Amino acid sequence: MKGLASPSFFRVFDLLLSTTNPRLKNTRWTHDGAEFENNRHSFSGPKHGLTIEIYTLTHTGRRGWSFMVTKEYWWAGPDKKALKNLRWARPLGGSRSDILNWMRTQERALDRAMPRFGSSIRDADVPETAVEKFDEALMFDDDEGR
Repeated sequence: MKGLASPSFFRVFDLLLSTTNPRLKNTRWTHDGAEFENNRHSFSGPKHGLTIEIYTLTHTGRRGWSFMVTKEYWWAGPDKKALKNLRWARPLGGSRSDILNWMRTQERALDRAMPRFGSSIRDADVPETAVEKFDEALMFDDDEGR
């Protein structure tokens, strides 16, 4: 994992979300000293729609840090064709290297756990496919008027 913009960062982040908060049932939870918070904003109109998922992770203490990951999903037309998906991450406080070190620790822990599932965290097909399907389900969740 090279940095907060690398594909491996987002792969680890998505796996971390799915293993620490399955189906994202909780909007707040704690894992390995970090507090997670999830906020979702969405709009669906007759011609286009947008969903933004915002995750904030905070690790308190002497070398505390905080960072935010944002995922945007845009679609348009009556068939709700995907227009653009964006995701980015930014530190909000503390040391970027401390954030990356914590994420690398999580990556190693997930990698150790993955053989039980017959895969590896670096095996891009399995995690990415699962994450893409999950993201697609989130995108159209507002059809029911929530």
